[in-house]
Amino acid sequence: MSKEKLLLVGAGGFGRMVAEQAMLQYDCAFVDDGQPAGTEICGIPVVGGLADLPELRKEYDLLVVGIGSNQFRAQVYEKAKALGFAFPNIIAPSAYVSPFAKIGCGCVMLQNACIQNGASIGNGVLLNAGAEIHCDATVGDYALIYTNSVIRTGATVGNFTRIGSNCTICNNATVPEGTDIPDCTAFHGEVNE
Repeated sequence: MSKEKLLLVGAGGFGRMVAEQAMLQYDCAFVDDGQPAGTEICGIPVVGGLADLPELRKEYDLLVVGIGSNQFRAQVYEKAKALGFAFPNIIAPSAYVSPFAKIGCGCVMLQNACIQNGASIGNGVLLNAGAEIHCDATVGDYALIYTNSVIRTGATVGNFTRIGSNCTICNNATVPEGTDIPDCTAFHGEVNE
């Protein structure tokens, strides 16, 4: 049985990590403005750039964005949504997602990511390896959470937020929309400027 076709936007470092997981379930192709069509990256063909999405829509129904820039990722998803693409979630086999969690669309959960009971994840969220979203925590749209960071029980992470590696967002803390938290930080609800 043949696999469904999936366009992966972005063939950089994060995009390649997404591709490793996506290839397990989909027949993948890259879209990347920095690579010529016909190039192969990790055995996956580059089929064009962002300007080619309207034409590629004739052949592909599914698209996932593997680019770390939250604002840019949102822009690409909005453009693709207007063209009629659907956005599956890419979930590594070693990740755990509670059946009682809510997950948006176009999300990526890499190796050993964990989303616990009652957690809510928005659209276009990228969870890097080892990220944990604890019970009843909320992560807004187009957030990016790097390796081994923990969003504790009841915490809220705003839309377009970037949380570096090895950070802890403490119980019931609120991270405002668009916040950029550097690596290895314990966040208690205040942003240091």
